[in-house]
Amino acid sequence: MNTDWDDYAENWEADLATHQFADQVFDSLVQQVSIDKKNILDLGCGTGLLSLRMSPKARSIVAVDASEAMIEELDKKMLPNVEPVVDILSRGLAAQHPAFRGQFDIIVASSVCSFIYNLTDTLIVAHSILEEDGVFISWDWLKQTPDDHGLTEAELQSKLTDAGFSAFKTQIAFEMPTAKGTAPVVMAIAFK
Repeated sequence: MNTDWDDYAENWEADLATHQFADQVFDSLVQQVSIDKKNILDLGCGTGLLSLRMSPKARSIVAVDASEAMIEELDKKMLPNVEPVVDILSRGLAAQHPAFRGQFDIIVASSVCSFIYNLTDTLIVAHSILEEDGVFISWDWLKQTPDDHGLTEAELQSKLTDAGFSAFKTQIAFEMPTAKGTAPVVMAIAFK
């Protein structure tokens, strides 16, 4: 498993900005789609701040993260309709893990896609486990210069096309204050 994020897990939520980011993501999510009684995959869930906000409305949430320590922090929230899974999204996981016995209405990925080594492969799997009218929604830092971490709208659009999504849009969802100034967050909404 990926231990890169394990060192951050215990103190991840001590930073107020992580809560503000999750609040902004949740607000933009519910403006785009209804999550009421939906089966949701929280891809790269971290400590579960977005799952925590979605849980009261969702039917079920499978929360996947490669960091065992992040999942341990999610477990402490004891959310009754959230099933945590320590792994990366792959064809094998989707085919073999009991949490993936059904299709998902919604897949969310909050500040995740720009960290995924082979994003196209992951998006192909995401596309395959969505219901026919399902939606994939992601939020990432907008890459504005070659030195920035994040994704450009063009990169997102290309990856979504390569993964089989034919109907999608990208837009700036919100801006967040950072140590380097205000940074835009790009949202991708893709329909199966």
